[in-house]
Amino acid sequence: MSLECHNAFILHRRPYRETSQLLDLFCQDVGKVSLVYKGGRSTTRMRRGMAQPFTLLQVSYFGRGSLKTVKSIEAKTQVVPLVGVRLFVAMYINELLYRLLQAETACDGLFESYQQTLLAIAGNSDPQIALRHFELTLLDTLGYGVNFEEDIYSGELIEAGFEYQYQQQSGFFAKQAIHNKDQVYTGEELLALACRDFSSPTVLKAAKRFCRQAFAHLLGGKPLHSRALFSAK
Repeated sequence: MSLECHNAFILHRRPYRETSQLLDLFCQDVGKVSLVYKGGRSTTRMRRGMAQPFTLLQVSYFGRGSLKTVKSIEAKTQVVPLVGVRLFVAMYINELLYRLLQAETACDGLFESYQQTLLAIAGNSDPQIALRHFELTLLDTLGYGVNFEEDIYSGELIEAGFEYQYQQQSGFFAKQAIHNKDQVYTGEELLALACRDFSSPTVLKAAKRFCRQAFAHLLGGKPLHSRALFSAK
């Protein structure tokens, strides 16, 4: 029996049969992995705090197919304390990863970024700032990042004082007479996005708009459950 062991976080879990769970994990070295956790819903294991989201886990598993089997799960840290809006932000990030990561495809540096983002969201600063940093990192990692500093058609550098239109998955170009207002950004906003400077509320709002547009295309128009929960809040 070939056994693998990885640091991991839970992205998604659901009941399976009478006492088990189906888990989708984000593993440090291999990306997203789907597993059966036999007995994972038993009172003893639940009481021990095993298999909780937002907890760094050490997971060993075996199996050759797309659905592996858990051999052991051990919590390496306490659950990151998340409540209210901060919890909804973390749930949103988990759902993005669950929906967009390819099975068993490693993403260099993304696991560490995710772990740091959880801690930042739980801290005292605005969780939206940590969220935008992670969203842009995720887009870059998946190969869908864009150049915020250069016009995709003219090749000229983006300049403050001008306005630019966003073209899905390509980047930005000087605003034309006919345009979609929602896809227009100022040069100042784009230059701030290029260096991940979210100190201005206007730039933070622009970053949210851009990320929502970029991910909407990748998600195929299928809504995120966590976003609905956040809106209801």
